[in-house]
Amino acid sequence: MFERYTEKARRVIFFARYEASMFGSPYIETEHMLLGLLREDPVLTSLVLPSAKSIDAIRTEIEERTTLRAKTSTSVDLPLSNESKRVQAYAAEEAERFGHKHIGSEHLLLGLLSEKGAFAAYLLLSLDRARAIVSKRQHTGGQAPDLVEIHGEGWDLEYVQAQLPNLRKFSWRKREWKPLDILVEVKSGRIFFDVTTTADPDFEIVTGGWSREFCLVCHWELNTNGGPEHAAGYTNGREWLCIECYETFLEPLDKASE
Repeated sequence: MFERYTEKARRVIFFARYEASMFGSPYIETEHMLLGLLREDPVLTSLVLPSAKSIDAIRTEIEERTTLRAKTSTSVDLPLSNESKRVQAYAAEEAERFGHKHIGSEHLLLGLLSEKGAFAAYLLLSLDRARAIVSKRQHTGGQAPDLVEIHGEGWDLEYVQAQLPNLRKFSWRKREWKPLDILVEVKSGRIFFDVTTTADPDFEIVTGGWSREFCLVCHWELNTNGGPEHAAGYTNGREWLCIECYETFLEPLDKASE
């Protein structure tokens, strides 16, 4: 299933595993997935959390209701609990409902809301915004509301619009995507982006080792071997947007404010 996951969704699971290990849990529970989501995708979680205080309150409640055990090594590949497995299944269903080939963090959020007997759903559904999302979905008969098409796929317009204020903080320039040189730690195989440390014997340089990047909004892949539609995008020097997302959503706002 993870081959369909976007980089952001995979990082949610990575952070969920980290949170589980910090609590000494033998499983990745739904509350750990929620904490992973809060870490990885603050823009998405802002749709259901009214403020940073809400994030702190959620973490505090999880800590108060969890029996703390000795921390587990982060190298241990902790399994998903049965509830978390159902969250993944619900997330896959949400992706199918929207007609998406990928499974993103937005689908994981809806999956958490769908597993109503789990701790994460209890925490989320105590918030008015989360209840509003569930109510809206129920009143639309499970159909995806207010969709906008990006690269032939339907995206929740509310989710896209929630990204825009943060994206407008940056200046974006159109550039061709070029693979990045990276360093790989010899012992662990972990990636390091600061190639100025090439003299360090613990690392070896891999020319063009970072061969793809993803649009922050729609997860469209930028690469050099997928044709001209994948070969260029807009960047702020660190992150990327595909041409369609920038020119459809951000460029009109920038022109209107001139």
